[in-house]
Amino acid sequence: MNEMTRAVAAQSDPGARDRIEELLCAYSHAIDDGEIDRWPGFFTEDCVYHITNREAHEAGLPIGILRCVGRGMMLDRVKAFHTANIFEPHSYNHVLGRPSIALGKTPGVYACRTNFHLIRIMQDGRSDLFATGKYLDIITLADGAAKFQERTVVLDSRQIDILLVIPI
Repeated sequence: MNEMTRAVAAQSDPGARDRIEELLCAYSHAIDDGEIDRWPGFFTEDCVYHITNREAHEAGLPIGILRCVGRGMMLDRVKAFHTANIFEPHSYNHVLGRPSIALGKTPGVYACRTNFHLIRIMQDGRSDLFATGKYLDIITLADGAAKFQERTVVLDSRQIDILLVIPI
């Protein structure tokens, strides 16, 4: 994304940055506050949610750590979270960088990159830097609302704790 692309994005819809930043914050706050049932609602019906690492992403490899295609798969993950997964209770705290926003390929669609740090807090109070990386998002603005059409979570490290039950 270059300065010209960002400038054109800002001119195309002056309120776009506010709606996009609100989506990014609301998403992170919902996850951090344990409101996992809200997670699929941040996405379009035909969305893609993908977690991968930097090495695989840069090599263009489609294989990752987790991939949900469509909101239905996300709803299944939420159901499994409540009924099938067994894990030590924990929560997250997202620290987000300022997003870079550019126009997407069609009107009302934006490409966005946001760096993040994710701290995991265990039930006993221990806090660890769980993950760092970047969100690469395709965000749709329709009817005044912003939704993720595609969210690719690119983790900086190839190593990820096996405990990945809460979306990043």
